[in-house]
Amino acid sequence: MFNTGCLSDIQVQPSSAIPLAQAQKVAFLDRDGVINRAPDKGRYVLHWRQFQFADGALDMLKALANKGYRLVVVTNQQGVGKGLMDAAALAAVHRNLCAASAAQGAPMDAVFSCPHLAVQDCACRKPKPGLIHEALRRLPYSVDLSKSWMIGDSARDIEAGAAAGLRTLLLGMAAGLAVEPDAVAANAHAVARLL
Repeated sequence: MFNTGCLSDIQVQPSSAIPLAQAQKVAFLDRDGVINRAPDKGRYVLHWRQFQFADGALDMLKALANKGYRLVVVTNQQGVGKGLMDAAALAAVHRNLCAASAAQGAPMDAVFSCPHLAVQDCACRKPKPGLIHEALRRLPYSVDLSKSWMIGDSARDIEAGAAAGLRTLLLGMAAGLAVEPDAVAANAHAVARLL
């Protein structure tokens, strides 16, 4: 059985230039399709060796960090709920992601994952804002919502970010948007220029 709540790995870096007592601006990022190349429909990144950074993603993360954004990943990962991987395997992928990102000058504070199946109608699966709300409760600093963004490549990312009170940025094109994003970037290289 898997964890019925969201899964998280919090690794706040103490070396931030902005004191943690101040409200922080945060870039909340979807994972698949934003940070890594999205697997084909119905497929999942089950091991680190399957993880491929999306074109320009590491440069985008570094640019956001250089602009003073703290980086937090919020991602639906129903491969756990389907029994294709367990929480430990997902955590291993995220540890490697955090290490690779930090090595490029873009430390990630946390990764929050929803392991549930879409049909379970949980509160943490995007487009619901529960995963972001969990992050806001558990991060060891307050978040300045007016300066923080949800960056995603799908309608569910934009809906979750807007429902949580964040500004939203759509990376690429998405069909069926019920909520208009605050900004649209054609590719990862354009993201940091827009924020």
